[in-house]
Amino acid sequence: MKAPILMDFPESFETERLLIGSPLTGDGHVLHAAVRESIDQLSPWMPWPKEHRTVDDSEASARRARVAFLGRTELRLNLYLKGADPLVGSSGLHRIDWEVPKFEIGYWCRTGFTGRG
Repeated sequence: MKAPILMDFPESFETERLLIGSPLTGDGHVLHAAVRESIDQLSPWMPWPKEHRTVDDSEASARRARVAFLGRTELRLNLYLKGADPLVGSSGLHRIDWEVPKFEIGYWCRTGFTGRG
């Protein structure tokens, strides 16, 4: 099997309504705003929102996600609505086992954008 770090995966792509891409340095402020807006809905189901107390916390999360993406150990993707700049959510492939291969799919949607299909 090819080493995971040598596997190609697009940095970004788009759908009719979304721009989808790997987290980048500098994404902390938009990530923080989206998580804080959605924290009441996320916290009962997931522990990680509590780690986003400050913009720096969210920036560190985005940078860790970037490193994991490049190493192919986790493939988190940010979701942006075309024509507007807000982060509307995130999705990704988590707990990857390239030997099988298998992974978990995770996602969350920013509270202000739920119910829009």
